[in-house]
Formats: sequence, C-alpha cells, structure tokens
Amino acid sequence: MLSCLLVLELLLAAAPAESSREPFRWDVPGLVSTVDVPDRMNVGGIPVRIRVYTSREKLERLLQYFATAFDEAGFYLQRHQPRLAAEPHLTALDTRTFTSYTVILTPEPGGLTTVVLGRARLGEAQPAALPSSLPVYAGAMNVLSADLEGARTLTYRAPAKEADVRAWYRERLTRAGFKEESPLLFRRREQELRLSLSQEGGWVEAVVFLKTAGEFPPLEPGPETR
Repeated sequence: MLSCLLVLELLLAAAPAESSREPFRWDVPGLVSTVDVPDRMNVGGIPVRIRVYTSREKLERLLQYFATAFDEAGFYLQRHQPRLAAEPHLTALDTRTFTSYTVILTPEPGGLTTVVLGRARLGEAQPAALPSSLPVYAGAMNVLSADLEGARTLTYRAPAKEADVRAWYRERLTRAGFKEESPLLFRRREQELRLSLSQEGGWVEAVVFLKTAGEFPPLEPGPETR
C-alpha cells in the first residue's frame, strides 16, 4: 500500500497538454510475477491505474530502460526530477493526452526488484467531493482523497498537535461504533480503519485508510467539529 500511495503522490505532480495517441506499453524486462491491483481507482477526481511487478533485472538497468522508453514515446521528462520518495523513481508526462506515468523501483532480497507503475489521466479530472465516511480534522489543508476498489484513503495536513488529532479521532470513531484493536487501528464489523499521524513542526501529517467489504456508510451525519 505504501508504494501505491507514493505513486499517487508522484502521479499528481505533473503538468498540462493536448490531443490523443496510442497508449504507452507497460513492458517490464525480466518479468517474474505480477501483483493484482484494483483497476478502478480515483484520486482527487483523477482516474488512476497502478500495476505492481517483480523483475529479475537490477534497479539501475530498469531505471535506464524506463527513461529510454518514456523518451522514445515522446513524453516530457523533467531534467532534474524532484525527489518525492526514498525509492528511485521517474515521472514522465504525455503532453498530447495529458497523462502522467510514474515508475518506482525497490530492490528486494535475492537480486529481484519490485516495479510499481502508475498512470494518471490528468485530462479526465473531475471535481472530487470528500467521502463522508472519512472524518477530517478541523483546519485541514492539502486534502487528497482516493477511491480504490474496496478501500478509501485520505491524506491531509492540519495546524495541530499530534496528540490532539489522535484523541479527536479516538473519540469520534468510538462514538461511531469503532473499537480500537491496537494503536490507531480501528474496526467496526467489516470495516477496518488505520490512522497514521506524524508531527512536522506545528503541523500534523495525517493518512486515513479505510478498508471494507461492503458499502461506506458515513461515520456520523453533520459537520466536523473538534
């Protein structure tokens, strides 16, 4: 899931374009296996597709392969790419279809490499409303929601102390019928909600991940309050 979230962050960091061409081929040299990832994904109103593979090729070889493939496809590659993740990664933009492509590479034991490929159709973005099933702390900024198959995620930052945000979520989720099974892991029937918080100066960085086997009923009607 972490790799997928990194891809989503990278995919949404591209910029504008025009008309159509053939889709980019998702070939992976030295392919060993493929991990199933849901096709239906929406991040901040943008259609996103992610694929995860294992390759026997070395990380450096794969990075060069995708840089060449993006270049030969005529995509825009920023000369000095911003480093938004610890893993080696590369993002390119098809300026004709306004589609961004990202590859994230992670070395694994035994000389294998995990290859996460992401595609975001930026030109098909639609206004996205925040899901009522995921509560947001007051004053939140840079809010980004993702609608995945069987899961929803929400990330944001808020001007607060981590302890206050943690206590707010515990109170609100308990009132909504969730039980905290372990620190920041809550469950209500078939729903599982994981909360990740980190303090950055006067701001709290929050990631909320809700997994369910059914529909997403709202936690509680009415406006969010502290």
